[in-house]
Amino acid sequence: MTEPHAANAPSGRFTVSETDAFSATGSLVVDGQVRLAFDGVVTADGAWYQRVVDGGVVSAAYQPDATGPVYRKRTIAGSDNVEQQRELIAEDENRVLLGEGQDGTNATVIVKENGTGVTQPVSGTASVFVNSLVVAGYEAEETDSSDETVYVPRSGWYNGREPYRITDASGEVRTDANTHVVTSANVSWDTTEPAGTYAEYLLVRSFSDEPTTYRITFEFESGDAALEKPPWVRSNRSH
Repeated sequence: MTEPHAANAPSGRFTVSETDAFSATGSLVVDGQVRLAFDGVVTADGAWYQRVVDGGVVSAAYQPDATGPVYRKRTIAGSDNVEQQRELIAEDENRVLLGEGQDGTNATVIVKENGTGVTQPVSGTASVFVNSLVVAGYEAEETDSSDETVYVPRSGWYNGREPYRITDASGEVRTDANTHVVTSANVSWDTTEPAGTYAEYLLVRSFSDEPTTYRITFEFESGDAALEKPPWVRSNRSH
């Protein structure tokens, strides 16, 4: 069986840059449905913004500088969930409810909170997408650049908590040749699990919804990017 990229030594695994300023986007699509998506920006002076789509929940957050307040916007389905959030906000002296609204079945709350001690989450969210790449194994392709390595995913049988099989693997991952920092990825594959033998593979395929089709995309660009205050962030002198 093939070892996934996650089995590589830490020095050889895909990683996210530790640069102070960058922009990034990512998406995880499962069987044609967006399971998780995000975009984020971090500036050299400590400001950051990110927006995350996780199923039926859309969360956005913005901090104008490293010590300023954090503004959060959360859109979810159902008014009952909003009531729960309102109660939690009221119990937290570090958070203030700035606004809320209802649009059909979706409800939104906007909160301002004390930014002291808040660590920017964008690099952590980017890591989620980079880490999702490592369930497959890869082969390096020859390129004309000594600064970049291009990897293509491999179909095959893999060891995990349960053995699984990847088929129809395609796409590529581009990394810095020296640091293995991922600069872009656009890969897809079908996964059948469990699949320790060809007989088990056929059995699972015959009596379940397997395989599951995954597509992962990721873009990372180092350097300072323009970051404007989101339109949903408003000043409120009473707070």
